[in-house]
Amino acid sequence: MYCTGKSLLLYNIVLHVMRLGFDDMRWHRDKHVEIDDVLRHPTDVEGWKHFDSNFPNFAFDPWNVCLGLASNGFNPFGQMSTSYSLWHVMLLPYNLPPWKCMKETNFFMSLLILSPRSPGREIDVYLQPTID
Repeated sequence: MYCTGKSLLLYNIVLHVMRLGFDDMRWHRDKHVEIDDVLRHPTDVEGWKHFDSNFPNFAFDPWNVCLGLASNGFNPFGQMSTSYSLWHVMLLPYNLPPWKCMKETNFFMSLLILSPRSPGREIDVYLQPTID
């Protein structure tokens, strides 16, 4: 799908992951202690366990990076009559310990979408370079 009148800035996340440190990126496998009925880390969630059971090759290697995706948009000019929006797409590394996993300094901005209107259903066109 071709999007006219829109721009995309794509950032490389490999350098950001390397900055986090290799010991911390293996914490979810090496140091995590699971306690019944207590949610302390994304690895405690049923969705994570379901993903691991469906993709055992990915789950087997502790060096694989599990990322969460978040997006939000706003009007950079602060005027509702201006039809222009700016959307950022953030990636959150879930491999880190809980005290680092949700820290803003560890978020990666992977995309910056500049558009006359919100991407809406077309956001997957923008996400494709990140996935590739």
